[in-house]
Amino acid sequence: MTEVNQSFLSDAKSLFVDHQEEHMAPYLYSTPNPEIENDPANGEGCYLELISQNLDYYLYKEEIQLINHQAAEIAAYVPPEASVIEFGPGTDIAFKNKTLPFLKEIKQFNSYIPIDLCETYLDRSEEILGQELPDISVKPIKTDFIKNVDIVNNFPRPVVFFKGSTITNLSTNNCLDFFRRISPALQPEGLLIVGVDTNQNEFSLRKAYDDGRMARLTLSILHFINRDLPISGFDASAFNYEFNWVPSTHCVEHNVRATQEQNFLLDGIPVQIEKGTKFHLLSSYKYPVDYFQDLAKKAGLQPLDCFVDQNGRMAIHILQARPLKQ
Repeated sequence: MTEVNQSFLSDAKSLFVDHQEEHMAPYLYSTPNPEIENDPANGEGCYLELISQNLDYYLYKEEIQLINHQAAEIAAYVPPEASVIEFGPGTDIAFKNKTLPFLKEIKQFNSYIPIDLCETYLDRSEEILGQELPDISVKPIKTDFIKNVDIVNNFPRPVVFFKGSTITNLSTNNCLDFFRRISPALQPEGLLIVGVDTNQNEFSLRKAYDDGRMARLTLSILHFINRDLPISGFDASAFNYEFNWVPSTHCVEHNVRATQEQNFLLDGIPVQIEKGTKFHLLSSYKYPVDYFQDLAKKAGLQPLDCFVDQNGRMAIHILQARPLKQ
């Protein structure tokens, strides 16, 4: 079993055996098995459907507008000879509409390093960049960038580009931990350029997320588990999706609830699920600008700038590691 599948299996065990919460986001963007007709383990397809068919799903569209409008100003912070490391290049559409405009505005950089668990995304980003910026060296890496943030240490003058508001899958404590781990890796000249959803309006959030398309995307994780992990007797279709907004923690919870009792084996471990059991698969935190910058400061990062879209819902933060004391 590959390193990636071992991590996936470990996280699935944590979900069903230990009832760990909000840690399954890395497995959202599964790709279908071509040998399975209408494979439900197709997170990538579900996501494309969400962003193209749900007109109220503002995150994708508004971040595109923000990056394209501010690309030159954002790129001006990138030092010469930087290694641009992207956490989660995303679909070819996202890469073309978000990453590429930013990269094209950078005056001079050595290499582009896309990091993702989805091999399809890595291949597409390499192919597109080879056509658009053929002189730039591309070094794709397949791994979980949240768990393996120390990989940034391997590249000189790292500039980590982290679009898509993916960082807001992390709770406050986990976001703070991520900042603390990446801060020393950015020394002495590195940057973290990160997109964040700041929206606090429940009506808007519900229209964006409490939707059959988001339900299929979230539930695709269970089908992914059923397809690719050593599991038997598990019915991935016996769950319903539940949206929950918790304003006190700025958190949209993406939950699934069992619609029937199940007994199954996961890697030889017997698991029993009662009807009505809730599993909190992942979260979408909506961090206000000041709140997010305060987290960064606590972890040794210095906010240099922040760009906010015209609707006030999406932000791009420029963060730098504070110099180490001599």
